Amino acid sequence: MKRLMFPGTFYVGNDILKDFTKLASCYGKKFVFIGDEVSLNVSKDQLASSFEGSDCECTFILGGKLCCTSEVERISNIEEVKNADCICAVGGGGSMDISKAVAWESGKNLVMIPTTASSDAPCTFVSLRYSEDGAHIISDYMHYKCPEMVMIDSKIVANAPTRLIAAGMGDAMATWYEGTACYRNKKEGPQITETAIALCEMCKKIIQRDGLAAYEAVKAKIVTPQLENVVEANCFLSSMGGLNSGNACGHGFGDWLASVEGGHDYLHGERVFVGLIVQMILEKYPMEEILNMIEFGRAVGLPVCVGDVTKEDVKEVAERAGKELQDDHFMVNLNCDYSPNVLSGAILYAQYLADNLEDEMIIF
Repeated sequence: MKRLMFPGTFYVGNDILKDFTKLASCYGKKFVFIGDEVSLNVSKDQLASSFEGSDCECTFILGGKLCCTSEVERISNIEEVKNADCICAVGGGGSMDISKAVAWESGKNLVMIPTTASSDAPCTFVSLRYSEDGAHIISDYMHYKCPEMVMIDSKIVANAPTRLIAAGMGDAMATWYEGTACYRNKKEGPQITETAIALCEMCKKIIQRDGLAAYEAVKAKIVTPQLENVVEANCFLSSMGGLNSGNACGHGFGDWLASVEGGHDYLHGERVFVGLIVQMILEKYPMEEILNMIEFGRAVGLPVCVGDVTKEDVKEVAERAGKELQDDHFMVNLNCDYSPNVLSGAILYAQYLADNLEDEMIIF
């Protein structure tokens, strides 16, 4: 059996939020928007104005940035939320995880309105639940469907910090490498479709072609075709490619890096990019391709090695990772040796390449 899962609709455009009600009214009459203060500040006026002259209603609720059980329960018990037809997430991962949990646990329609292009979370059916102090992920819920609609205003993305678009590209760049590893690793259960792998490849090609230009557009706070292409890659293609194929060392090692000193201060896509470099070394990709990837990371401000994300001793981190990641649920999708010594060696070699990137002996 093969399977593909997608959101109902996906929109990206300059000032597109002013058309929200026209595009979303098929999902109900009563809409609740959940977001953090910053995200609501940059989007509330446009969203509210879209309801003028319509027979739809909207309510805006300030939600915490952390999706924990107490916050999900607090928002779920608000009267306007109970009576809503559609739950709308506004902002980043916390708002999206909270909104997914609230909507899917109550059987309501769900709309995603990310205000950055920092990850592929908007289109997926996965939501993370954290401990009350935010120190640990206690569960990753796999819900029964993707959101009904995803809407991204490229002007808002263009005015966000460059670090966020870069992190999204770090996450998205790993999609093809991880998806290909999973495709080659024939396991029980639904098989990966040719469509999924094609989406992964398209994601990679767009970032290779337009990534630097999109990064510069965000620096200048302007909307360009290249920026909108990368928003599509980061938020849709990465999501749909990865969701319908799988993850490997990029996410396995990248997620593990959150446990090292200082690692939690880095964004998901930043850590995944470090994991991608390690995966490329493990899977013996051509040296020129690995070096080009490191150079791309440096150009957009992404960390590329363990030494970039922690002050801990790199050798000690590599040795610990080699032991602790042997049974990781993403690492098992690799089709190469990642035994403790091999994995720790790849981590150290990534550090060496990053430290000596300008050395002519390495670049040939």
